[in-house]
Amino acid sequence: MLVGAGGVAAGFPLADPVVGLVITVAILAVLRTAGRDVYRRLMDAVDPELIDRAERSLLDTPGVTGIRGVRMRWIGHVLHAEADLEIDGAVSIADAHTLAHDAEHRLTHAVPKLSSATIHAYPATRHAAAP
Repeated sequence: MLVGAGGVAAGFPLADPVVGLVITVAILAVLRTAGRDVYRRLMDAVDPELIDRAERSLLDTPGVTGIRGVRMRWIGHVLHAEADLEIDGAVSIADAHTLAHDAEHRLTHAVPKLSSATIHAYPATRHAAAP
């Protein structure tokens, strides 16, 4: 005669199916989280906190007067960023180039897993007052 294993052998006939259901629920929860993360990566989604951190870092760069936009995307296991900065229009081309390098350096150190960044510097636009 074959003796049952697990909860059945201990006198709890429903123990094995209940434990099986608990394990199934745990697997489905892990699968849901993993599936969501993979889908976000496929759609190039980046955590909004990383974008906020990048914007703060760029705005803290001396000479940056504003940000037109910051874009990030995953390339494998690392991030790449592009940023459009506004700087004082009176700054020389050489100084604007140096400022863009400073902003890139700050950005790559402020955002985890950011391996590269392309920084564009534009002269700040002054909006005319509405009549």
